[in-house]
Amino acid sequence: MNCISGGKALATNRDTAIRFLVEAALQSVAAKKHVCVPSTREEWIDKLCVEIMSESETSHRSVITALMATGVSSEDVFQIYVPAAARRIGELWVLDKVTFVQVTIGASRLQALFHDESQSPQGKWLDRTVPLGQSILMILPETEDHTLGAFVAADQFRRHGLWVRMAIRLKPLEVVRAIEEGSFSMLGMSLASRKSVQHAEELIRFLRTTLDVCPPIVIGGKYVLDADDIEERTGADFAVKSVREAISRCKLATVNETLAMDSMAE
Repeated sequence: MNCISGGKALATNRDTAIRFLVEAALQSVAAKKHVCVPSTREEWIDKLCVEIMSESETSHRSVITALMATGVSSEDVFQIYVPAAARRIGELWVLDKVTFVQVTIGASRLQALFHDESQSPQGKWLDRTVPLGQSILMILPETEDHTLGAFVAADQFRRHGLWVRMAIRLKPLEVVRAIEEGSFSMLGMSLASRKSVQHAEELIRFLRTTLDVCPPIVIGGKYVLDADDIEERTGADFAVKSVREAISRCKLATVNETLAMDSMAE
């Protein structure tokens, strides 16, 4: 009997210990989740960047789902948070805090997000861009390796009601042919690196000397934000810090009637 009583007591103690360990583990996980929930926009952007470049294929989408659960709209996610994450990844790359592999993975996933959004019912822009009758040619120089910034800008132009055609790594004569075949109200170039500037300068000079009528040429991108006298160096009409500024300076029609009153420092 004593052995039986001792065995029961031992089993009871063991069960209690296991239950204690399980409860402690659950409390630890809950505490970590509580601590890791971002409380500011910058923290959400940081978390999105980390997950976009992580080994997990889906964790960045979970972050977006959690962000939207706090009340952030899908439009704000793709107009504010995702572009900010793209810029943050670019800054980390320049500061040598992330690897080329991480940047490549991040850029690929960001582009996939934009592709998925464009295919959704809420992302169909063409039905509202046609009536405005204005279009933009986004040109990515042959030497430009990072294309994400141009896709982000194109998405934002479309959301303002403008039709956008992409010209990715075309030869100068191919760019001229595209401009002549289209009726563009603006030519945009995204310059993310120093090596892109010289090529942009050569291309802009070629366009101005070859075309009978050249639409306004606007340059933007990471390198433009950090460079001085970039308009004079490249021959562009405008160097801008945002899509809104580009639309305003080129006086383009937009679905946003209050655009002209908005601050240009977006």
